[in-house]
Amino acid sequence: MSKTRKETSSRLLYIGKVNGNPNWNFPSHMHEDISEMVYVSDGEGIIKINEHPYTVKKGDLLIYNQGVIHEQCTSPVCPLSLYYCGIANIYSDGTHTEHLISENASPYIQTKAYAGRIGELLEFMYEESSNQKTGYEKICEGLLDVLLALVQRLVQPNASKKQDSDHLAVRIKEYLDENYLQHLKLQDIAAHFHMNPYYLSHVFKHKYDDSPIRYIVYRRMGEAKRLLSTTDIKVSEIAHILGYQNANYFTNLFTNTMGESPTQYKKNERAERVDLQKT
Repeated sequence: MSKTRKETSSRLLYIGKVNGNPNWNFPSHMHEDISEMVYVSDGEGIIKINEHPYTVKKGDLLIYNQGVIHEQCTSPVCPLSLYYCGIANIYSDGTHTEHLISENASPYIQTKAYAGRIGELLEFMYEESSNQKTGYEKICEGLLDVLLALVQRLVQPNASKKQDSDHLAVRIKEYLDENYLQHLKLQDIAAHFHMNPYYLSHVFKHKYDDSPIRYIVYRRMGEAKRLLSTTDIKVSEIAHILGYQNANYFTNLFTNTMGESPTQYKKNERAERVDLQKT
């Protein structure tokens, strides 16, 4: 029996927008079973995908395959405005696939002549999702198919990657990404790699312009933002998930690091985001 159109269509899980907030940023995080598409409608900023920084501007399209760590930061002088959407059950040319783009494709796309059209498609999709008038699901499904077809048309292979000589820093980061929920001290990390903690910190900072401990904190805050924006889990429970027994300490740390409290962030994020389906 042949599959129906519904069974072979990619699923729009959520769509949202950011409107020129000069203080907006989203620390390193990842989605294990969701891919994302981000379109810059105005402004400038830095977006890191697997620690590779991209300077983005109006008309740029970014693709985050599921399982890929990414980070977003706006320019305070020319703040980013953008649309973003989460996608699952991805189909390309009628074939089911795990990723929006292949692993050897660049996640940074300059849309050029298609910029206006892609912006209009996402704006239309956001309006339909927000208003939810009769037939909006079918309209959004069609718009998403068009967007994914344009992505496949525009995507380009990655340029050959220069061999990274700083393998140690990469190994350290991989270890931190695997163990960021543990409250590691610099001495603990250094002991794992059997080296001097000061040398280890120097190696990591030279490559990533950050200290290992600060990176762990930002990694946790990125996951906190993900949980706040995609679930209804209480702040106290999120604190516990991230290894903080004292919810007040977590709230203060989040506020000092992100510039707003978890509750304020969740309220602001939900105001600009429309969740359509659950994974």
